[in-house]
Amino acid sequence: MSTDPSPAARRAICDCCGARGWLEPDEIRICSECGGPYRPMAPLEGIVDRLFAPPAQHVSDFYPRHLKLIELMWTAEGRGREMWEALAPYKVSYAQFVARATQLVVRGIAEGWIEVDLPKAPTADDQQYGIRFVDPDRWADELTATFASNVAPAPRSSPERA
Repeated sequence: MSTDPSPAARRAICDCCGARGWLEPDEIRICSECGGPYRPMAPLEGIVDRLFAPPAQHVSDFYPRHLKLIELMWTAEGRGREMWEALAPYKVSYAQFVARATQLVVRGIAEGWIEVDLPKAPTADDQQYGIRFVDPDRWADELTATFASNVAPAPRSSPERA
């Protein structure tokens, strides 16, 4: 999406996912998120968009793909499901678990207690992509803390009456 549209540009919306942007006159644009076509907004859509849409934000086209790559790397070989089952967070689906844990992995990478191995060029060999938990105890502690509010309540045992 252009951050500085020309005066002739019109507000546009992706027909598939609803992403918003600008279309220059006679421009054909494909959505970078879903691959759907952009079209100019209808007058009523434009009014509603101006009144209620959140302000324009710049998010890199690489960001969601980068997150997905990190997610695929840490959940590879069933590790994600294994951790979800071991932690057994109460009322947290696997998809919710993966999304929240992926954010934790990203933080761990930024802080240096998780490291990522990437090949110099894309390859079909999955073994070239790796993730190392440099401090596995910290990973376990941080993951447990992330889902502390979702720990299943302990079953109550009723005292036996004599």
